[in-house]
Amino acid sequence: MKRFILSVIAVASVVLATDAQTVISYEKPSNKELKTAVKTVLKSTSCCDADQTSRLEAMNVIQREMNNFSTEDWKNFYNCWDWVKVDDLELQGTLYFYRQAFNKVRNEIKKTKVAPGTVVLWNLYNMGYIVKTPKQTFGIDIVHKHIEEIAKELDFVLVTHKHGDHCDKHAQNQLALGESKIIAGFKLSKPVVWQGKLLDWEYVDEVDRIKIGDISINCKRVDHNKNEWGKKFVTTYEIDCGAESGNVVIFHTGDAHNYEQLEVEKRPDLFIFHSAVGLRIQNAIDKINPQYAIFSHAWELGHSVVKWRWTIDDLLKISGKITGFDKNRILLPTWGDKIVYTKATQTASGK
Repeated sequence: MKRFILSVIAVASVVLATDAQTVISYEKPSNKELKTAVKTVLKSTSCCDADQTSRLEAMNVIQREMNNFSTEDWKNFYNCWDWVKVDDLELQGTLYFYRQAFNKVRNEIKKTKVAPGTVVLWNLYNMGYIVKTPKQTFGIDIVHKHIEEIAKELDFVLVTHKHGDHCDKHAQNQLALGESKIIAGFKLSKPVVWQGKLLDWEYVDEVDRIKIGDISINCKRVDHNKNEWGKKFVTTYEIDCGAESGNVVIFHTGDAHNYEQLEVEKRPDLFIFHSAVGLRIQNAIDKINPQYAIFSHAWELGHSVVKWRWTIDDLLKISGKITGFDKNRILLPTWGDKIVYTKATQTASGK
C-alpha cells in the first residue's frame, strides 16, 4: 500500500514571493485543461496514496484558475439563490472543482460502510471535515453552498469559532433542517427558527466534556491570535470516536494560534490544524505527538488571492520545514479527499 510521501516538487509556474505565501501564475488554463486536472485530483484515491507528481501538477492547473477567482466572485456565487444560475456557474472554472469535489464527498458518505476499528474522514472545504465512524457521522467546521444535500447524514456538527469560513448562517439553517445538533463555544444572540425548525444549538463552556452517543469530546477555549478580540475565541475539540472505532482520537484545533494552549488527554491519531495562522507547528507537533499531522486551511475562496488564501504549495513549503516527524505521516488533503484511518495498524490510506 502506497502512502503520501511529502516531498517539495518544483512546479514550473511556482514563484516563492515571501516566506509566508506562494504566488503562482495567473495564466488561466483552458476549460478542458482544468477539467482534466480536476479529474486527476479527484481520481486520486486520496492525499495518502496519490502519485505526487501528477497530483501536484494537476493542483497547479487548478491554482492558476483560482488565482483568477476573486473574493467578489465568491460572494456573488455564495449569495446567489437562483439555482439555475448556480448550476451554470459550476459548469466551469474554480466552481467546477468546488461542485465536483462536493459530489464525490456526498456520494461516498452515503455509500461508505465503516469497519470496526476504523474511521473515515473527508475534507469538504477549507477546514471542514466530515467523519464517519462505525456508528455515527459528524462534521467539524462545515461550510458549503450545497450543505443541504448532506445535512441529514450528520448526527452533529462541531464549530471551532464564528468566522464565516468555519460557520455561517446558510450552513446553520440547512443543518437545522437536517436536524443536526450544532455544538460551539459561542451562543446565538437569539433562538433561530428556520422553516419551522428550531436550530438545536449546544453551547460548551471554556473547558467542557460532552458525550454524544458513542463519542466523547473534550472542549477547550484557546486564542485565535494575539489581539484582544482573538483571546479565547476558538474552541478546540479532542474527539474520542468511541469503542467501535477502536477509540480513534481526532484533535481539531480550528484557527488555534498558540501551541502552548493545546492540551490533550490522549495521544491523537489525527491532528488537524490551521497551517498558517501563526501556530508554531513544529512545537505543536512535538507537544501533541500525533500519529498523523493534517495540514489544513488551503484554497479558502472567501479570502483574497493575495492574502490568506493559502495554496497547497504554501502548505508543502510549511510542512517541509517540520523535522523529527515521519514525513509519511504528514497529510495535505484538499477538497474531496478521503482518508481511511485504521487504529490497529495506525495507518491512513485512501480507498
